[in-house]
Amino acid sequence: MHSDVIVIGAGAAGLAAARRLHDVGVKVRVVDARDRIGGRIWTEEGLEPFPVELGAELIHGESTLTRQLLAEAGLHDLPVDRYGRLRWADGGPARPLAELPADRRDTIRALKAAYHELPATPWDNGEPDISLADYLRGRGFTGEALEIADVLLAQTCCAHLSSLSCADLARELRADHAGQEEFRVAEGYGALLNWLARDLQIVLGTPALTLRRGSQGVAVETESRVFTAARCVVTLPVSVLQTGALRFDPPLSPSKQRAIAAMRSEAATKLFYRFDAPLWDSELTFMAHLGVASRWWTPGYGRDGSAVIAAYITARRAEQIDAMGEAEALHMGLDELGGLLGVGDIAGRCQMARRVSWGSDPYALGGYAHVPPGAAKSRVDLAAPEGDMLFFAGEATAYESNPQTVHGAFESGWRAAEEVLGA
Repeated sequence: MHSDVIVIGAGAAGLAAARRLHDVGVKVRVVDARDRIGGRIWTEEGLEPFPVELGAELIHGESTLTRQLLAEAGLHDLPVDRYGRLRWADGGPARPLAELPADRRDTIRALKAAYHELPATPWDNGEPDISLADYLRGRGFTGEALEIADVLLAQTCCAHLSSLSCADLARELRADHAGQEEFRVAEGYGALLNWLARDLQIVLGTPALTLRRGSQGVAVETESRVFTAARCVVTLPVSVLQTGALRFDPPLSPSKQRAIAAMRSEAATKLFYRFDAPLWDSELTFMAHLGVASRWWTPGYGRDGSAVIAAYITARRAEQIDAMGEAEALHMGLDELGGLLGVGDIAGRCQMARRVSWGSDPYALGGYAHVPPGAAKSRVDLAAPEGDMLFFAGEATAYESNPQTVHGAFESGWRAAEEVLGA
């Protein structure tokens, strides 16, 4: 069971790191607790005539590494304009911004403008780090405007307004090189991961329990066997590292432990519905409101006749939905969806309903990670190698890219692979 490098985790970051190392002749083995590859990417085949993403879904940017990999793999993308076609609802059917009352339209636009002005404040040069909520209050936003910001800005980060570090958000905006356009993978993210995983040695259904470092290298202990290597790349979600499910011997450095403890992961839940026919027009891409199931999009946008729609909810709203029984949660979502679409007796048109709760997944324990105020250095410390044997990747470590994205995870895997080769 010996190799040059062990990669713990077969998600986007782990597969990217392993692919990079394998392609230059390094003997690498990937070990994952799940019985499938992908981590928080989970493409369902057979639910619809097209792949449906139960986890990560979108490509955030026209210049991402993801699109480069798609081209190399011979796969394709489908453009989707979510934010440019945002529809908002205030107690009735969701409408495009241009059709909203002027005060509501102006509030939404002003919130987005204030967010993109975050880098103008010298957060890393003496300005105290504050929460996004406090930043927006300082810009004059109150009451309902902050509730709207929580839906459109904070939920995107799988967080609440009060728990997002402005310094970290500003760093990401400055580092962003992805672009503003968005896409879906036509063949599904699973097809891209299968291409990355081709001819790699991957051991599934095998949780790593202890990672030991010694003079001869590393040993990864599982229930059934021990894998040894000269070096190891760890790509587990921060939420899993926080539980101590993987024990490090010797313990990680104090700075690494502080970084792991500082980061936050919140619940992330999807509600899926299929109807006997589309109950919306073909231009619908994204709609939102202040309800519990607050954010909706059309997974089949750009595909003829798709009658599937999904709610993606994070943080406190996701916790609320997860606390319900599945039938109750799906009924609540369906009821809110009927109001957003202006459709009566929507339940009679529904042919399928399903909930996917990442907060209850033992190998995810939530969605992507975020950084609270005062902990903006955590991503850098989390990404730093421990000596010349132990390296870290994953979307939470993507401090020079966009964390909370698939391309950020891919880039972190490439970075960790280069660090391994440099060592």
